Amino acid sequence: MFKSLSSVTYQVADLEQAGQWYRAVLGQEPALNSPFLVTFLIGNAALNLIAADKPSPVSDERVVAYWSVDDIDTAYRRLLELGAVPRAEISTRLNVRLAKIIDPFGNVIGLTDKLSEAKQITVEDQPSESAMTVAFCRALAAKDEREAIRGGDDLAELFLPEDRRRLLKDCTSREWIIKNLVTPELYGYFLARTAYIDDIFTQALRENIPQIVLLGAGYDSRAYRFQTLINETRIFELDIRPTQQRKLTLLAQAHISIPEQVTLAPINFKTEAIEAALSKAGFDRQQRTLFIWEGVTYYLPAETVNETLSFVTSNAPDGSILCFDYMTQPVPSTYTAEPFQFWLEPEKIEPFLAERGYLITDYLTPEDMECKYLTLRDGSSAGKVLPFFCLVQAVVRG
Repeated sequence: MFKSLSSVTYQVADLEQAGQWYRAVLGQEPALNSPFLVTFLIGNAALNLIAADKPSPVSDERVVAYWSVDDIDTAYRRLLELGAVPRAEISTRLNVRLAKIIDPFGNVIGLTDKLSEAKQITVEDQPSESAMTVAFCRALAAKDEREAIRGGDDLAELFLPEDRRRLLKDCTSREWIIKNLVTPELYGYFLARTAYIDDIFTQALRENIPQIVLLGAGYDSRAYRFQTLINETRIFELDIRPTQQRKLTLLAQAHISIPEQVTLAPINFKTEAIEAALSKAGFDRQQRTLFIWEGVTYYLPAETVNETLSFVTSNAPDGSILCFDYMTQPVPSTYTAEPFQFWLEPEKIEPFLAERGYLITDYLTPEDMECKYLTLRDGSSAGKVLPFFCLVQAVVRG
């Protein structure tokens, strides 16, 4: 099963001192030098140093050796069948997938494989890495020290694996992550988008709108963060099964109950009809509805976008609301493990929606988002957002 050693990670009490010591030992500079991680490349392997939260006994997970395997799904499943216990579920980092298990004797074993063009992993195969990235950014925003723009999603951290939760604890680490890994513009965009849709969601609850549908809910936590505002509103969360199942498991582990007004319905948006999934979940097409389509459109082919827009106008009465974000130009998939497929130039969005039965009632450009959600109390700017995304709110009209 094992092929070769890929990397080894050591926890150290003093990361700076350990980094200097390994510089001397190895006679080389690190390939990555950050406040929370130092990496040295050694032949075909990597030696990683991470800061320990506190001194740990030798029996704790101080050293993790990652073994390369041909297929991490098969290897992970086989080890569990043989009596191993999951330590960290399979996740994707750029083109590498990682997992950790504990053997029956208490040893931590890391597994890793690399994605190839012939073996692309999709959201149909495992929980969405893009949804995880959004949850990570929301968790970062919830700890932003600038109160005027601080994110409100204090549940986002629940959906992160332990290694990512650890990175949130230190202000220096968070700042480094935003600057070097997430990028300030992507962070700013997620912060603004979350706040914008939070406002729309809570306003709908205060108005007691009969139904809210989340098209591609991911790790959305609004139904749980704002559950005290829910009266008679029915809320339907639609998403791909692996992501939704992981969400349910983590909510249960955190002892967060699902409000009786909330229904989670699995769906593959590429192959299954929204109407069938919602009908099975108890959706009433005669009731005014708010549809939230957050972080989804650009991952779908154009025909699926059209089908979804058509579904809303065909299955919701006039005055129903659609809120979504979209991409305004083609860009490389630098920010996600899933490819971008749909975009529309800003000047085309109004006629595009009008032809499909919608009237735009609110539209935020990147500059609008920065002004509304990234302005500090002294009037100064807290940053920028990605220049190729916009936010839209539109109503269904007859």
